[in-house]
Parts: sequence; structure tokens; C-alpha cells
Amino acid sequence: MKSKGKRIPLKLSSSESGFSLLEVIIAILTITAFLTGTLQLMAVDALYKVRSERQAQANFWIQEDFEDTKYLASTLDVNSTPANPNISLNVCTDRSEGYATALRRELTATPVPNPIPTDPQLVATREIVGKNYSLFRTFNTTLDNPHRLRIDYRVQLAQGETANDYRNQENVIARSSVEVIPDASFECP
Repeated sequence: MKSKGKRIPLKLSSSESGFSLLEVIIAILTITAFLTGTLQLMAVDALYKVRSERQAQANFWIQEDFEDTKYLASTLDVNSTPANPNISLNVCTDRSEGYATALRRELTATPVPNPIPTDPQLVATREIVGKNYSLFRTFNTTLDNPHRLRIDYRVQLAQGETANDYRNQENVIARSSVEVIPDASFECP
């Protein structure tokens, strides 16, 4: 029995024969462009992850040193036994020898008769995500506030390290400024 109606043609017309070479090339170029863009974004993302990890660890390092400094500030007392060689006996009356100066002497290991160094102090050097960095702190005291010590922290690439991970990489990856008031200063008149 023969069915009447539409038959399947044995030969397709040229418009129904598949993709043309031009369409295939355009599809390949489109896929290549999207893959290239995705790979570049993944590479940039990896660089930013490394950068943010370094900055987070540097800020944690600053916080760690600040906590140690606060603890040291809480232990200062002119009446301590044995006497602390970094605290002047007239710490409460001499504005140039307040508790801020005593804490600064304690942190720099500078006994009372010696002048206190004014250069940035290298605290330590450690590796952060494959590169060595150094923690520096700079002290600032004023005669107006003889018991308040301002500390400026800076984490930067260690001596001999090269900032070559990405363009425009800065040598300094973290900065912070804090103020410390030793507990014993509240006993001064």
C-alpha cells in the first residue's frame, strides 16, 4: 500500500544541508573569545586573591604586634620592683619623660640616660605568601600629651625582594596608626 502525502526528499536543498564553513568559523572564534576572556579573568582573580591574602596577613601581623605593645604598656609602673630601667623616676612630673617615652624606651630597649632612636624601627621580617616582608614601626610623642604614644606601622617588602607579581605592585602592603596610653599614667596627678 502506498501512502499518499508528503514524502521525504532524497536530496536536501542547499539551504537545509547543514552549517556553512563561515558559520563554523564564526562559532569557533566566538567560543575562543569567551574561553580566552574567562581564562584571563581567572588569572586576574588569582592575583587579587594573593594580594588580598598578603594584605590580610600583614594587617593581622600589625594587630599582633599592637596587642603585644598594649600588654607591655599595661605592665609599666614607676613603682615596680625591681625598678624598670626604662622609666624615669619623675615620669609623672617631667613632660619630656612621660609614660609614652617610657613605653618607647621599653620597645626600643633604650635605658633612661641614652637618647631614643628616631628612625623607623624594624620589628621583624617574615614570609607572607611566598615573599619576605618587614614590619616597621615609628614612634611619635608630644609634650602636650606626655603619656600618649602614637605608633605608625608599615609592612613593606623586605630588603632584596622585588615587587614583580603584578603591574603597579606597591612595596608597602599595609599601614596602620594607633595610640597607646599606659595604664599607670592614670595614676599621675
